[in-house]
Amino acid sequence: MNFTAVTLPIAIKNLFELNHYEVLGPIQVHGAEIDLVAKNLSDPFAALIYIEATVEYVDNEKYGKDVSKLAMIGELEPGARRMIISSKGFTLPVKERADKSHITTLTYEELFTKFEVFEKYVNFYSGQSEEAIQLKSLNNIYEEPFFNDSHGKELATEYLGNWKSIKNDKSGWLVVTGEYGTGKTALTKVLQYRWLKEYKNNPQLPLPIRLELREFTKQFDARGLLHHFLDNNKLGHVSIDFLLALIKSGRAVLLLDGYDEMAQYLHARERRTCLEALAELSAGGARGILTSRPNYFTETEELQVFEILYSSFQQGRYHLTSDSKQILEAEKQVDALLEQFIDRYERSLTDLSQEQTESLIGRVLSNDQNGKTAVLNILHRIFRSVEGTDSVSLSGKPVIISYLLEVVEELKNTSSGTEADPITEWQVYKLIVDQLMLRDLRRCPEIAPDARRNFLRKIAIFLSKRENALINVESFKDLVLKEFKKQLNRLTHDAKNQQIERLFADLRTSATLTRTARHGMEGWKFSHNSLREFLVAESLLIGLDNKEPILEQVPISDAMKIFVNSIDKPNKEKYLNSLSTLWKSSGIDRGKGQLLNLLFEGFLELYAKDIDFSRECLNAIAGDPPQLQNIDINKLKFSSKERPADLSKINFLNSSIYDLSFVSADLNNSDFSNCTVENCDFSGSNLMNSSFSGSFIIEIDLTDCILVGCDFTRIQPSDISISLSDSSSMIKNTLHSKDALGYLKYKGAFTDPVESKYIIQNHPKFPIVDKIIDKLSEQLLRQRRGLEQRGAARQNVSLAKSFISYLEQLKLVSSPKARKDLIEVTDQGRDIFNQYIKSQEVPEQILYFFEN
Repeated sequence: MNFTAVTLPIAIKNLFELNHYEVLGPIQVHGAEIDLVAKNLSDPFAALIYIEATVEYVDNEKYGKDVSKLAMIGELEPGARRMIISSKGFTLPVKERADKSHITTLTYEELFTKFEVFEKYVNFYSGQSEEAIQLKSLNNIYEEPFFNDSHGKELATEYLGNWKSIKNDKSGWLVVTGEYGTGKTALTKVLQYRWLKEYKNNPQLPLPIRLELREFTKQFDARGLLHHFLDNNKLGHVSIDFLLALIKSGRAVLLLDGYDEMAQYLHARERRTCLEALAELSAGGARGILTSRPNYFTETEELQVFEILYSSFQQGRYHLTSDSKQILEAEKQVDALLEQFIDRYERSLTDLSQEQTESLIGRVLSNDQNGKTAVLNILHRIFRSVEGTDSVSLSGKPVIISYLLEVVEELKNTSSGTEADPITEWQVYKLIVDQLMLRDLRRCPEIAPDARRNFLRKIAIFLSKRENALINVESFKDLVLKEFKKQLNRLTHDAKNQQIERLFADLRTSATLTRTARHGMEGWKFSHNSLREFLVAESLLIGLDNKEPILEQVPISDAMKIFVNSIDKPNKEKYLNSLSTLWKSSGIDRGKGQLLNLLFEGFLELYAKDIDFSRECLNAIAGDPPQLQNIDINKLKFSSKERPADLSKINFLNSSIYDLSFVSADLNNSDFSNCTVENCDFSGSNLMNSSFSGSFIIEIDLTDCILVGCDFTRIQPSDISISLSDSSSMIKNTLHSKDALGYLKYKGAFTDPVESKYIIQNHPKFPIVDKIIDKLSEQLLRQRRGLEQRGAARQNVSLAKSFISYLEQLKLVSSPKARKDLIEVTDQGRDIFNQYIKSQEVPEQILYFFEN
């Protein structure tokens, strides 16, 4: 620790005060000046602690100066405790002499560990462990990235350091977004390392708690998240409540890395539960940083939570049934938790500038001019085509820079560094993997590059599954046995086991993999997610080429789509023909959906000039009309308000579709029967005569849809929820169960029988009629003006008067004793109104008013 004579006593004082001591000093004690005197506030009978602080390495000479004062205190106050705290340490003779004199000698770090319940965690990431050494190495070469967004351009670490130090900053939570490979994970690791160092110097600063959300592929709650942190950092002795108290008091700051990596495995309901946990952690003075790729936080869809149901009820737009009251209360509690989190502050992390890139490479390769030239020659050629703009250079993408630095020796021996033609993301990742395979071949000629690469693709698929954050020893060996089965089966039992161990020892040291010993077990993962994603995409395309699609289901990420989109046009056309052939093959359904997810956006570029490019592309793949039954697809845009698609008669029978956009599409006579349809946007679409019969429907947006003749029969009320957006207030209202079925019936769709009140509550005049009946049922005698002109009636006075007149005609109400200013409920009216209030079936007399 780089303490000075001023900062060391302050750090010691802070440490004692954080642990419920009162500390004074420097102070005159019996004629001598003592640096610090600590009194235990928890125990009024505890002895005082007299402390001398020094930034010197204490030898016999220095010890003699300090001990004279402490020895005197020992004689005058025999029960007092005496300490010398040094930031540098003590000679062995000094420690021995001090021990015999009952004077405690501690370095600052030793004192820190006496108090600090998080010492194992702090030392693991800032001490001498392998992880700490890696973090230190990263910190030493780290090129400071910039935030560049609507809030301005500034150094990310500098901004975040200032943000952390401002206790009353309203932006208690920050969302840091950035495309793949912009260094979001590296940023959180550097922050963890630097802030832990600062915390050791001054424990009054917030403790950084870093969690990788990829480890949470199932929904979690706040306590589960913190349990995971404590268990995996050997902090079982720390209570959850204590840690929660630290977080809510601002004494700890959360660094949550990779929300997108978690969210890609979760559906809307599961993500909502996780967001509730984060919202709970954000209560009070809690602070945190959440990183994510950008598409998971667009238009506040994630953080606005999918149902703000109570807003619509409060505005009187929907009738509050007994079922919906329970939903309302639950939603209020959730939204109260999320209020702070919704008001997040978002910053965008950018790639490095050309100057930063050259500076970083110059530092790392300061003694290797040829290597520096080879890396820069390739970086200056990497471009991405962007529709409507010039190509974008990727020379500052940190992940690509780090990979090229990994294979710098191989690059110096290839001709690729001198070529002038631009290269794409797909080509540069292929180049990197090729070079890594050649390096492994030189290290171990026993395994051919193709065999190693194929094995690594299998690991990539394994690690892309929801439950696998790493691959452990057992699973690794099982995969070796499976992938090298032919050559292993030729061996004797003992030779087979020996060969498995040899292959395991070699493959686990492949240049693409990195070892991790966290979570209580040893395991391996890829050095960066984008490398795993590239190998998965490569594996899927090879399966398509070989007419043997990969059957294992893995999430198709945005990065994978970007890689495939960068493939040249002739190869896209080849893959389009292959997928079309596969689609026509009978008996092959599994695997088709994820290939469509991977390739569709790239295929659209082949039809960009067509008026209805989405339909033409789907026709080329799946016939006309497109036959998309029995598949799982997600996160695709088939239609938009700007370019609405004709998707009439499209067939999704028995499919599972999630997060698809059909905005403004013509979907008449389409088939979504027996589907799972979740979080899909049908707003503004024509669904006339289509069918969702027998489907499981979650959170689909039906705002401004044509629903006449659309079939929603055979759907249990518990299996449907729909959302409707209010364009004037920008609020999204969610209807569940019978409320949803009633809305559909009101709009002309077919449903199974549903009580009439669920239907007519969607009538724009319903709130006025409902309020009048409610008032009449509460009190048999009412003022006419109050019913016709006040309260809800003010929205439409003529309607209120018309309804009162209608009730008078039916003799359900009357004017007592010629008092035209009063309305009295008749015996018949009382029966009708009570039936209306207590039942969801609306009496025919009331229904008739709405129907006519």
